[in-house]
Amino acid sequence: MRIGAVTDVGRHRQLNEDSYFVYRNENLLGGMVADGMGGHLAGEVASALATKTVKDWLVSEFDIEMDYVELSEMIRNAFVAANDMVYHNASQAEETSGMGTTATLALIYRNKLITVHVGDSRSYLIGDAISQITQDHSYVQELLNRGEITPEDAQNHPNKHYITRAIGAEPVIQVDVEIRAYHGETVLLCSDGLSNVVSDEQIFELVTAEEDLQVAAENLVALANKKGGPDNITVVTFQKEVTKA
Repeated sequence: MRIGAVTDVGRHRQLNEDSYFVYRNENLLGGMVADGMGGHLAGEVASALATKTVKDWLVSEFDIEMDYVELSEMIRNAFVAANDMVYHNASQAEETSGMGTTATLALIYRNKLITVHVGDSRSYLIGDAISQITQDHSYVQELLNRGEITPEDAQNHPNKHYITRAIGAEPVIQVDVEIRAYHGETVLLCSDGLSNVVSDEQIFELVTAEEDLQVAAENLVALANKKGGPDNITVVTFQKEVTKA
């Protein structure tokens, strides 16, 4: 089992509105990254509420008798609960009005990888190559899906930061859930403070160059800052040996 986790304010923000957690016990290994948005302090509140709510659900609701489908549904319900929590709190005070957060979680359970996702923080799978597991919920991604722009256009699109789904933005949230076989690859979760400035190829190179995933995560954050650090940067990465049947 290998784990790395780092969060950093970046070079241009006064506050770090990202939140994360790493979760591990004898049955589960994984984590979550949330990137908050809103007025002064509101993004920080939203991301902290979302991560705390989901982690509390994991602690209280996980049962070893669950299969991976039941576990994925439990986590989806935790995201719905997080949406309720953030949306309710956003309506309670003017300073938190309109706040929201992205949320991306991945868990290894019984040689399956469960990914649950809202927004434009990302989950990657790194083995012989790197692949993005999640699809951004963003205006630019919709343009890509429709073939109206190229991936190169997307990199510098003026509306790159406009997301179409966020925890707490609406009373009802649509949550993406995916279950796939896990074969011992490295999983990496990150906020867009990393993925907007560090390419997939650079992520792959830095992660595969280091046996220690904590060092790899720190190197990724350092590279994002070297490339300007325009936003908060959070990286959670983990890997587990698979059990032979």
